[in-house]
Amino acid sequence: MSGIIGCFNTKGQTTDVIHNCFYGIFSLQHRGQESAGIAVNAGGSFLIHKNPGLVTDVFDEVTLSALEGFSAIGHARGGSPRESGTDAIQPIIIKSRVGNIGLTSDSVIMNDNAIREELKNQGAIFQTNTDSEIILSLFSRNRIKTEDSESAVLETMKEIHGVYAMIFMAEDRIIGVRDPYGLRPLCLGKIGDTYVLSSENCALDAIGADFVRDIEPGEVVSISTEGVKSLFYNQSETNKKDGKVCIFEYVYVARPDSVIDGMSIFDSRYRAGLALAKLHPCDVDLVIGAPDSGNAAAEGFAAGLGVPYGAGLLKNRYVGRTFIKSTQTQRELAVRMKFAALKTAIKDKRIAIVDDSLVRGTTTKHIISFLRENGAREVHVRLASPPVKFGCCYGVNASSETELPAATMSVEEIGKMIGADSLGYITLDALKECLNTIDCGVCSACFDGNFIAGMPDASNDDVHKVTYS
Repeated sequence: MSGIIGCFNTKGQTTDVIHNCFYGIFSLQHRGQESAGIAVNAGGSFLIHKNPGLVTDVFDEVTLSALEGFSAIGHARGGSPRESGTDAIQPIIIKSRVGNIGLTSDSVIMNDNAIREELKNQGAIFQTNTDSEIILSLFSRNRIKTEDSESAVLETMKEIHGVYAMIFMAEDRIIGVRDPYGLRPLCLGKIGDTYVLSSENCALDAIGADFVRDIEPGEVVSISTEGVKSLFYNQSETNKKDGKVCIFEYVYVARPDSVIDGMSIFDSRYRAGLALAKLHPCDVDLVIGAPDSGNAAAEGFAAGLGVPYGAGLLKNRYVGRTFIKSTQTQRELAVRMKFAALKTAIKDKRIAIVDDSLVRGTTTKHIISFLRENGAREVHVRLASPPVKFGCCYGVNASSETELPAATMSVEEIGKMIGADSLGYITLDALKECLNTIDCGVCSACFDGNFIAGMPDASNDDVHKVTYS
């Protein structure tokens, strides 16, 4: 997954737009750590700066001062085996018959190969292997045939099948769009005369913007000097209710202080910990969390057991999220640098460690080794999500089920593989019950194999279906 943001000042003023975009995308760094970029509209001329690395590595005050404009879009990119190299860095800008167009997207297009070949046969030229270039090419073509940019976006949505949150930047507006399923989150905020579109509301909080609302599934929201207007892919009063936001947002991806589709991320994880305590209690002296995404569930688990919750692991804050590294070798190296054990807290104690999930098992296995090497007498593992059995092309960055232990191993076998004294998962039903204030449905394809938006053309023959139990 990636983090996206867009800012538009309705008075045409350049004050703070670029800094709002910068601090906003910095607050979405947890969604992607491989590259970052910002594009601005400086009076009709589009300027862009993007490079590999973290947001603070890519931008400094000198660079930001050169990107002044009244609207801007930004991107923090996560690793993906499908799109690699500097060509995949966003935002992407093109010059078309209808003017400059920019795009920042968090997307996976299922029929990308078919669209690319069709466009090539019509004379289109592609310089990258990214979904974003395909989307821009379709939008540019559709814009010539439609009355306005919003209609062009709707026509583009009819041609692409997949999951996405996107922000287009035209010369006179920005346009946010959320896929008809609502798998990718997108919300709207406002600070002064500037409207902000963002993957999560934590970015709005960072810049002092007020949260206005979540963008609905299938909604196209246009922001210009005339204000905000919306069109819908499906004209239905049940768009929100019928939405299927990715459940892994609540398990791992989103920041704990965010609220997505009416559900607090922290509260959902805390409730998952409480549920785990009922499903898989254990006799321990101390409950710790796998920092940082396991901490909220660990607090809930400790409260449910009536056992002290404390610190047992120290995290190196300068190491990124190991789950979203592109290769297994990168993930293993990052894990070794990421954690250290707090010896005085865990020595001679029976420890329960609560983590958000177990995808490949690399991180969990190393954590258990750290705890044992530093004096833990027992290590029990509890997971605040069900077994990840499917290499989900929508967000769980696993290219195939061969990377996922739960696809071929029992819970007991996985526990033995990672070296735990016991292992317990929350059930999918229990996890869904934890989302008590959510105002839409969820996609849980990584757990149950129900790929509601289909599979990529290139993957249809490789899907290994496993019955969920």
